Amino acid sequence: MLSVQESEVFPGKRPEGYEETAMSGVERRAKALEIELSPERREAIEFVQDFYEHCSDCKNARQLMKIMDQEFSDKGGKKYLYRLFPAGPLSTIHDLIDLPDLNYQVDKGFGTSY
Repeated sequence: MLSVQESEVFPGKRPEGYEETAMSGVERRAKALEIELSPERREAIEFVQDFYEHCSDCKNARQLMKIMDQEFSDKGGKKYLYRLFPAGPLSTIHDLIDLPDLNYQVDKGFGTSY
């Protein structure tokens, strides 16, 4: 369950004008990270944004990656997402959206980055 502070970071509803403000921030961070925002990458970013809009417990990286693997299975699933975001789909998307890291996003024992 999310705490009050986390629920402010992961809002349930987007305020009016959110899309324009959020995407301009994403574009600014993408430029700083030298990432081109292709339509395919935007689709994955928007999926994660929509996920947080409907999620009651959003802090598990493994669970979110499993959902994204299913959502994008027709394009190749996890393999497709890693081609879009070689440094890790979730960590890169969270950096672009400016969200805090998820639990178990990085497994230091195996070096996995979601």
